[in-house]
Amino acid sequence: MSARRAPRSVEPRPPVAITGVGTFTGAHIAERLLEQSPPPRVVALDLRLPRRLEGRVRFHRVDLTEPTADSIVAEILEKERCETVLHAAFFTDPCPDLEYSHELEVVGSLHVINASAASGVRKLVVTSSAQVYGPHPDNPNFLSEDHALRPQRSAHSLRDRAEVEGLLRIFAQRHRALVVTSLRPCWIVGPSYESAITRRFESARVVTLLGYDPLLQFLHELDWLDAVELALERDAPGAFNLAGDGVLPLSTLLRLAGKSSLPLPHPLLYRATYLEAIARTGDPPAALLDYLRFLWVVDTRRAREELGFDPIYTTKEAWMSLVVARKLRGYR
Repeated sequence: MSARRAPRSVEPRPPVAITGVGTFTGAHIAERLLEQSPPPRVVALDLRLPRRLEGRVRFHRVDLTEPTADSIVAEILEKERCETVLHAAFFTDPCPDLEYSHELEVVGSLHVINASAASGVRKLVVTSSAQVYGPHPDNPNFLSEDHALRPQRSAHSLRDRAEVEGLLRIFAQRHRALVVTSLRPCWIVGPSYESAITRRFESARVVTLLGYDPLLQFLHELDWLDAVELALERDAPGAFNLAGDGVLPLSTLLRLAGKSSLPLPHPLLYRATYLEAIARTGDPPAALLDYLRFLWVVDTRRAREELGFDPIYTTKEAWMSLVVARKLRGYR
């Protein structure tokens, strides 16, 4: 449940469609919408429905990689009279099947975009990532939403996200009556959020890159869900960077967690972990490790001013919530 809850209208709320209801974001937002008073009808689109949502939402089995997915989704949106679409059908971690990943995340997003236009929905909210800016030594101290998208060149999933962002920009320009919102969170962490990043920091001794101590930001999972809810409730077109307040060096984060580091030269580390990384993600190690090497800190001013986003957890507090949750697991 949200840590903060705004007063709800007693008037009937228009139906909300969610693609990727099996993801962390899709499932939790569906549950949050169902907790509203009165709740909107939630229309869930995915290959499978999470068990905890059975009987509570209107489920439609949809494969976004199918060639006719756009017409199928448009028909569902029109039939269910949906006014808002949350597109969250993205992998949390890179999928090693590069072709399928591109079909789902880029072509699938194009299907959702086309379906939104054809069915006459009023708002489209898409979950993206601040990693689309890329980790680069020439990045400014804080990246605004106007900064060029330069994802790490070997990170296929982030290249795909940047491509989706380009499609959204073109779509928004052509359909100005439709509110198109893209949310770009930094690394999301928390007690229940699982990703390659949270797993990387689980061990007592964390491998780091010798000579690099990047500044990092984190976003607590509850603040992330609050931001998605805000985007669904308010008309805030455009892209929005999301992060908790404050930035901390990696070395400080590890010290706060009581962890030690194992610094290795990046050429050695990249070579030693190459085959493992390719098998697990489809990408070479640099696709992830460059984000622990170079700066990619984002400016969240626009989200505060236009979206009304005010995170409860700072970067430090979000990080410590992850650390404490993982320690408590050891006592089970």
